[in-house]
Amino acid sequence: MIHFREIDGSDFLFLIPFAVIIVLWTLVSKFGIINPVLISNPFQVAETIWNLLIKQTADGHSVLLTHIGQSYFRLFISFIIAALIGVGFGILLGAREKWYLFFNPVLTILMPIPGIAWAPIFMLWIGFGDPTIITVAALAAFFPIVYNTAAGVRHMEKELIWAARSMGAKNSTLFLRVYIPHAAAYIFTGLRLGLARGWRTVIAVEMIAASLWGLGFMIFDAREYLLPSVIYAGIIILAVSYYLLDSVLIRWIESRTIDRWGMRETGGL
Repeated sequence: MIHFREIDGSDFLFLIPFAVIIVLWTLVSKFGIINPVLISNPFQVAETIWNLLIKQTADGHSVLLTHIGQSYFRLFISFIIAALIGVGFGILLGAREKWYLFFNPVLTILMPIPGIAWAPIFMLWIGFGDPTIITVAALAAFFPIVYNTAAGVRHMEKELIWAARSMGAKNSTLFLRVYIPHAAAYIFTGLRLGLARGWRTVIAVEMIAASLWGLGFMIFDAREYLLPSVIYAGIIILAVSYYLLDSVLIRWIESRTIDRWGMRETGGL
């Protein structure tokens, strides 16, 4: 049987800051505190979002959903690549002290570099479009994933590894049954940071490397045609799109892994 808890006023407190922002935004726009050409009011932005949603492409799809879908596609491909390589390499670094000492200085130097900084290099190497966007986003997401995974493995109790080895556990068993479950809190911290960094990088690189579709392209194209309502609409859609990713996808995965394993703890960077 499904039980529903009673809803009270505290459930809606999170809406208050957004209501304040909308009121202030409306006042700024209404009284011309900022040049009206440069700022749209919230109602114009809402209308723009609706128009983009119902407007159709040549093949009959929603323009807005096509932009969102293209950005999501690039993010998912780049994130899967970064997660598979980052978690595997991070476990290797955490489990092998010599490897960690060798690669840690390189990771420390490269990790602060913004993903967008790599875009011109890859545009020269592999050109415009999806290959560059996906590659740069995967590279940006890789560093927090590998760094946090390595930290999680290094913080494990060594007795767990010794006990598993004493019972004849192979490397594959250690990987799946020891390292991943016990470093899961750190790994998921890295995955969430990697997803956020990958999303920012996808949008940023779309502004300079996308040929037609993507939220980044939509915002940059609106700047070229002086359409502030489209720019603000794009920014709002960016925030909502990532919130849905984080609150639905990541938390669903967490509920079926570290919550079920009882491994939730504060950790990671």
